[in-house]
Amino acid sequence: MDLLSYGDSIPEGEYRLHSAFANALNFRKGKIIVSLVPPRTGAGPLNLVLKQLPPGAKRLRASRFYFYIDENRLRKEPEALYSSAIPQLEPAPETVLGNVLTFSRLLARLAPPKSLAFIFDTSLEKDFSRVFDKKLLLRLKKGVEYFRAGDYPMGARTMRGLGLGFTPSGDDFLCGLMAGYNYALANLRFDTVLKIELIFFNSEGKNIVSNSFLRASHEGKVNAKVGRLMKALGGRDKTELEAAAREALSSGHTSGADFCSGLAFALLEVLEA
Repeated sequence: MDLLSYGDSIPEGEYRLHSAFANALNFRKGKIIVSLVPPRTGAGPLNLVLKQLPPGAKRLRASRFYFYIDENRLRKEPEALYSSAIPQLEPAPETVLGNVLTFSRLLARLAPPKSLAFIFDTSLEKDFSRVFDKKLLLRLKKGVEYFRAGDYPMGARTMRGLGLGFTPSGDDFLCGLMAGYNYALANLRFDTVLKIELIFFNSEGKNIVSNSFLRASHEGKVNAKVGRLMKALGGRDKTELEAAAREALSSGHTSGADFCSGLAFALLEVLEA
């Protein structure tokens, strides 16, 4: 069992199995979820990336120098530590704006059906064709309108827990929003602290996995796919931007697209104000 990377936000202690999927084993300690994932999922603040996932694993323990998965001991090699902080780039705002506009068009073209990419192309609303889908679309649009109006508490409360899936679309969007505002704070010197705090204060719900992701975004921590995308948004390589966008969109069914929609929405809001 080879440990390829481990996140920088994993507290020491005993964890118990929370949920198991083909590409993730999730372990819980209190409000914290740590995920064992394969290389294609990639590094994250609370991820252990393993060459192969251990079938039937039930326990995880993190100590100062080792991880223990059932009876297997994995050393925390310093070079395998993943730093989840938002990349520090300080790019020109006009460069980021141009790239986010390009990214939003890519998002509308590449996103799977029934994601929040409809924000950037209203023709995608046609994918919400069933009665339940139409009601969901109306609530998602209502949440987006609250954010456009500057009512961040109501926007967050409307979005939280909204949608289906392991992490609902609304939660993924909120994660992307906070990541975008943290990017603007760290790299573009926009004062987005109040927006981040208002969203986070009103975003946590009953989904412990979503809550774990929301806390990471609130703290300005991102996974490797999002970190790559953020670097591309501050650069001038359009080929890399598209490659990074495709990789970020590959997460989950609509989770990647919903997160990216929040990220793009936040950056366009501050840059076009």
